[in-house]
Amino acid sequence: MIELFRLSFRDFWTAKFISLSLLPLFLSAGLLTWLMFFGGGELFSALQEGASTGDYSFLSEDTPYLSFWLKILSFGATKWVISAFFYILSSFLVVIFSVVIALIVAGFMTPVVTKEINKRHYDIVRQSEISTARVLNLSLKVVLNFLGILLICLPLLLVPFLNLFIINLPFFYLYYKLLLIDVGSNTLDAPKFELLWLEGGGLSFTLACVAFYLVSLVPLAGLFLQLFFVIFLSHLLYQRQAVLKF
Repeated sequence: MIELFRLSFRDFWTAKFISLSLLPLFLSAGLLTWLMFFGGGELFSALQEGASTGDYSFLSEDTPYLSFWLKILSFGATKWVISAFFYILSSFLVVIFSVVIALIVAGFMTPVVTKEINKRHYDIVRQSEISTARVLNLSLKVVLNFLGILLICLPLLLVPFLNLFIINLPFFYLYYKLLLIDVGSNTLDAPKFELLWLEGGGLSFTLACVAFYLVSLVPLAGLFLQLFFVIFLSHLLYQRQAVLKF
């Protein structure tokens, strides 16, 4: 495994892959600039201030059932819960942003990365490729499962300390499964991919995804190193083919 990391880093620290790694940084900066320009943060700040002070004068008086909700929001316990919710939501949005960017990078760059890694080290010819319909079908199932897990986890966001961990479960599932689809479908032929999918990628693949997901929670590190993650997982699956002949 250590040798696999070394090989992946040697590939990563080349002009081609380093230049590709800068793309998510520029993309994230552009998205943040766009959000700030359109004042998305103003609404969030107003809601957070209202939750803390009880002043919701910025809401329209014509809003249906406004008086009822303002009465509910006037209770001290309600203010505490909503304030806690907004603090949790702030952290949650940072996590979401990092993971979404990581998934975008994996989705668009994986074919380029796997092709280059195969050309440099393995020269494996795939006998049959996974159909686009199959990839889309699996991706849709993963997204639906993710939404189901997320709905189950949402009520637990109001539980102190537990909320710091529970929200990561659905997003790790999404991150891990989509990486398995992306990297697996671009490195293996159809029968081998189906076997890999049934195995959930195997223990090494799963543990690597756990480590990479944790790094992805650090915005800059996760965005810059996402290409390295794809390189490592590509090597992992190519070597599994070459050595184990599965």
